[in-house]
Amino acid sequence: MFTDGFVFTDHIREIIRRHTKPEDPVADAKTFLYEMLDPTPDRGDMQYRYEHCIRVAENAKVIARAEDLPEEPLVIACLLHDVGYRESDAYGGFMIHHLVSADIAQAYLEQIGYDETYRQEMILAIARHPLTNLLPEDMTTFQMSVRDCDDIDRFDVIRIAMALDSCVREKTNVEIIEACEDEIDTANWRISLKRGTKTADEWFVRLMRKRISLLEEIIAQAKKGFGEEVL
Repeated sequence: MFTDGFVFTDHIREIIRRHTKPEDPVADAKTFLYEMLDPTPDRGDMQYRYEHCIRVAENAKVIARAEDLPEEPLVIACLLHDVGYRESDAYGGFMIHHLVSADIAQAYLEQIGYDETYRQEMILAIARHPLTNLLPEDMTTFQMSVRDCDDIDRFDVIRIAMALDSCVREKTNVEIIEACEDEIDTANWRISLKRGTKTADEWFVRLMRKRISLLEEIIAQAKKGFGEEVL
């Protein structure tokens, strides 16, 4: 178990029991993910989480094919990287979701009898996917690729829109400039981080450059609000 004190409820066990030796493991993993996240009217965030995982899995297809990585295991690991998000609420939420997800993914992969050649790598990749600059020495390309696929979605255009909104909404020009400069510093730091593959690195850097360019435009617009005599 990755999570101290985490308890597999009867509800979780029942969902896992419904899955046995699927003909299409990727399709089955999508179904399992949806059942575990269980989007409901009061938890619309779980629908967002499900759609995020689907996008991350699509990123995995691109990287696996470009870098000759095992595609199906990488796609499934990406699908399941946030599978414990709802269950983690009772154990610390975001700060522990990756470990809860790893525990649930392990039980699921064992239940469906998934190929032992890849199983442990997939579970470790899920447990380690939030890591940034503090990477274990034994973190493999496969494990880093799950992290990379997640980051590519987390910093793609949808999240860029979220970041820009948080930088400008109901802020003064001074506050906008400070917020955007902080975002640029963070973006440059993320560019410096190690990636598992050349494909992921180039893809991620493109996203960060796009983010920085938009932030710089916002800064320029905010500075105009001071009037030329202040600049």
